[in-house]
Amino acid sequence: MHKHIAILIAACSLAAAPLSGQARNVILFIGDGVGVSSLNAAGIYGYAKPQALYLQHMPHLALADTSTAKEWVTDAAAAATAWATGQKGRNGVISQSPEAERGVRDGRMLKTILEYAEERGLSTGIIANDDRTGVTIAAVAAFYAHSNDRQASGDIFLQMLNPKYGNGPDVVIGTGRKWITDAANRMGHHLADEISSKGYTYLDSLAAVAQLDSSKDRVISLFDDSDFDFNQAVEQAVARLSKNPKGYLLIAFSDCHLGKTKKSLDRIVALDKAVRNATERHQKDTLILMTADHGYDLRIKGEALVETASSATPQQIAAITSLEDQHTAEEVPVIAAGPGAEMVHGFISNTDVFHIMMSAFGWEKYGIGTR
Repeated sequence: MHKHIAILIAACSLAAAPLSGQARNVILFIGDGVGVSSLNAAGIYGYAKPQALYLQHMPHLALADTSTAKEWVTDAAAAATAWATGQKGRNGVISQSPEAERGVRDGRMLKTILEYAEERGLSTGIIANDDRTGVTIAAVAAFYAHSNDRQASGDIFLQMLNPKYGNGPDVVIGTGRKWITDAANRMGHHLADEISSKGYTYLDSLAAVAQLDSSKDRVISLFDDSDFDFNQAVEQAVARLSKNPKGYLLIAFSDCHLGKTKKSLDRIVALDKAVRNATERHQKDTLILMTADHGYDLRIKGEALVETASSATPQQIAAITSLEDQHTAEEVPVIAAGPGAEMVHGFISNTDVFHIMMSAFGWEKYGIGTR
């Protein structure tokens, strides 16, 4: 009898554990505008030496093409569609096929990795610190919604509450409270009531999430202060999502393309610290990825002198310039650690991010010869 119980326990443990080389969880960090030149500038700004960011020492690196189905230069909507679905879409459109035209007509709905995760019973989460549209910004909305207009925040958020698969994201932390509420009101919806009716605890700050009973694992916290502690938000999300033995998918977006040099650099340094913390704490069973939707002209130019860390900051800020704030078309980094990270290498497409995540979960096979 005891032998049979021991065998049953062992079988259950094996079923719950990821296979060798397979991730139980995936955290995708998105840095808006964090191209190669931005990483270089942020490392020197933050630490007064090159290649000083944790991201610049992670073991696996690729450079990803950022083009869309019809444009050389991407926006966040098309970039996120590629990551979320493995297919290229169009600027302004989230998780629909290229037949869609922004604000004019729909394309085919493209199934997202978050929807695959929900369908398979995993927990899912969204974090975003965009100043205006918050958790409905296209960079994360493409994982849970489908729209021919990235600005349709009311409809996008309501899609989160009424998902096609599973019960939608379990933990949502970030900005956009006023923007999203106003958009929902214009559509005749009372957001607080609808959020509660879907089984969420509805909060208005990150501090409230931290104080919430740990048994509450369905949480939406919306607020309007974009300078919240990004690392703490990630850890609060992971603490709740990780209770699911089947695993979780977390999409964590930081807006590092703000049109203000110092604040953009501070955001990259903070993102780097969050990636470091997540990797050091969770990489045993979690694939950690960081990538950017696009690059832009944030770089060190001129004849800036090398200074000590204590005296560098004023001079380095002056030397770091953003002469043009427009998106650019060059490849952006994809950086990885944890199970499945070995798939990240060489020159790839932004659509490969989807396949790398799917393969890390064991849902498809990705590698040389399958691109």
